[in-house]
Amino acid sequence: MKIFHNITLAILFATVSLSHTGVHSQIDRSQAPEPGPAPLIELGDSKLLTLDNGLKLIVVENHKQPKISWTLSFEYAPIFEGNRAGMLELFGEMMRSGTTNKTKAELDEAVDFLGASISVSPKRIRGSSLTKHTNQILQLMSEILFEPSFSENELERLRTQALSGLVAAESSPSEISDVLMRSLNYGDIHPYGEVTTPESINTLTRDDFVDFHNTYFHPNIATLVVVGDIDANTAYGKAKSFFGDWKRNGNIPYKRWEMPSRPQGNRVCFSPIDGAVQSVLKLTHTVTIPPGSKDAIAVSVMNSILGGGAFSGRLMQNLREDKAFTYGARSNISTDPLLGSFTAYADVRNEVTDSAVVEFLYEIRRMTTEAVDSASFAVTKNYMTGSFARSLENPNTAARFALNIQRYNLPADYYLTYLEKLNAVTIEDVQRVAKNHLHPDQLHITCVGNKSVAESLTKFATNGTVEFFDAYGKPLIELSSAQDGVTAESVIKAHYKAIGGVKAISKLSGILRTGSMEMGGGMTVGFTHTASYKKNKRGARTSFTMSGQEVMTSVVNDNGGYSSQMGNRIATTDNELFSAQWEELDPIFLLHAEENGINAKLLGVEEMNGSKYHVIQFTCCGSDESNETINMTGYFDLSSKTLSFTKSIMEGEDGPMTVTTKFKNYFDLGEGFKFPMEIVTVAGTQTMAIRIGSVSVNPEIDQSLFNLD
Repeated sequence: MKIFHNITLAILFATVSLSHTGVHSQIDRSQAPEPGPAPLIELGDSKLLTLDNGLKLIVVENHKQPKISWTLSFEYAPIFEGNRAGMLELFGEMMRSGTTNKTKAELDEAVDFLGASISVSPKRIRGSSLTKHTNQILQLMSEILFEPSFSENELERLRTQALSGLVAAESSPSEISDVLMRSLNYGDIHPYGEVTTPESINTLTRDDFVDFHNTYFHPNIATLVVVGDIDANTAYGKAKSFFGDWKRNGNIPYKRWEMPSRPQGNRVCFSPIDGAVQSVLKLTHTVTIPPGSKDAIAVSVMNSILGGGAFSGRLMQNLREDKAFTYGARSNISTDPLLGSFTAYADVRNEVTDSAVVEFLYEIRRMTTEAVDSASFAVTKNYMTGSFARSLENPNTAARFALNIQRYNLPADYYLTYLEKLNAVTIEDVQRVAKNHLHPDQLHITCVGNKSVAESLTKFATNGTVEFFDAYGKPLIELSSAQDGVTAESVIKAHYKAIGGVKAISKLSGILRTGSMEMGGGMTVGFTHTASYKKNKRGARTSFTMSGQEVMTSVVNDNGGYSSQMGNRIATTDNELFSAQWEELDPIFLLHAEENGINAKLLGVEEMNGSKYHVIQFTCCGSDESNETINMTGYFDLSSKTLSFTKSIMEGEDGPMTVTTKFKNYFDLGEGFKFPMEIVTVAGTQTMAIRIGSVSVNPEIDQSLFNLD
């Protein structure tokens, strides 16, 4: 113990002594230390082989666990889908939905039995299993590859799911922002800029999927990447056995796309969301930085300093730490063999939207005009070095690197010398690439949020104008005037005439609707709605059931109302009661709006997604929009005359949010009565789709259903 104590004292004495000698004075603490040599990179060993049919095989051995993953990747030029936009989004699930020998359920069962996994996308098929199940997983993968059924039933299921998703996306600020960014950067005639719409989803047929599969799934544009507990010779044998007879296609379509140009000046592009309490901001333009290009690594360093890396990024420090405008502000710059993009983004409060844009522009411009400080530069490079080193712990990294070398025609030692190239990047390089690739005067400044903030953004537009866009990235057409003689009352009467006639509907004694409601996460519950319209016996009851048990119920009559969930009852508030009694106890409630003190105002005609709608706003009982009991806007299709959807403002946990309800598939029940058989409601991030299975008019109704006791 004494010897150890003496050694410790000696070290301490030496340290203190050095601080008083010339050794310390030789170190200039004002200068960052010179970087040492780049660490030696050791990548997992990968082997590249090629089958006779052109299928490339990359094998990365890793025997730490008895597992193997097989990823079949396809390389083809970006595809413009045109009026079938959305096919590629559904393709993976369609191909995975069954084969000519197995239904989807049988295929899922076979995969689950192995404790394995198989996923499919338009550009890859991936399977993973224990080593002992290699033949079985490859058999299933090859069956999916060569014998997909592309089931019509599955297409209809996915179509319905996709259409519901689009309804939700129309009210999602983040989804709208992504669509707007792509539409503006690339244009609607470029593969990266086209947008899926309900119309394009509805045009899809089974033949579209079959044609795509037959055209692009061929071995001469495919690479099979194998990672795990297998050697190269064995992997080659397996590949030849399961994929060796696969026929090549020498006529894979290829098209060169015109490169969209950046705007001549800054454009301010706005997509309004009713009731939004924050703005989703993106400042973006296209860039041309192919993977492996001479500027690619320096650009990564530059973007990391600006806002793409650690918490110390300039955007984060400015907009969050200093100004408290947002929880997070970041940037991204993508390398792409065709065309990439630069984007700086944040979600900010309404009242600071314009101030946030000022700071974004300041930081982007500062990257081009000022050299970064040595401390930030060193921190960023150290962070990137560490991230790269950590990625090497995953055996899939070596496979990904090998695939990228093939895909982008990179030098064989590109990743082996990556840290050397990163280490060689200088402060001057960072400013040089910022000047070359950041264009603070040629940005699309996009904002999705409350229309009230739009005017404050005018000053950022080179042309002095804020341009407005809809949820699908199309220019928003301002409301036009309705034809002479058209009023809110005439539009509402036309709706009721189209679904059975005002007189006939007003004579209904009641209605009974049953079906199901699908909620997020794949949950489905039973749905029953019963309403009595008899004088002095008015009432409505909506219930949701699981396994025959009521889990949610709402009841309203002329005297009050309540809702219950799992037996816990809550009385309906006065505001909720007024709205519920108006909507649920009167079969022609829209026509009786004025009688109930509700103002119905025809705003005009709005065109959306190729359809025109009469727009009527229903408001009541508040001194302004913020405290109105009813604030609903109805959209009546000019062609069918029926109510197509409504939008209303509802108070949520995070403030006001837009609730959109769409009425779809009006079905003729006989005697001229038509009812929507599908009602999809989107509230914030929640989507609920009610699908009606049966409708009975004038049924016998048990009045005790509406008791409030």
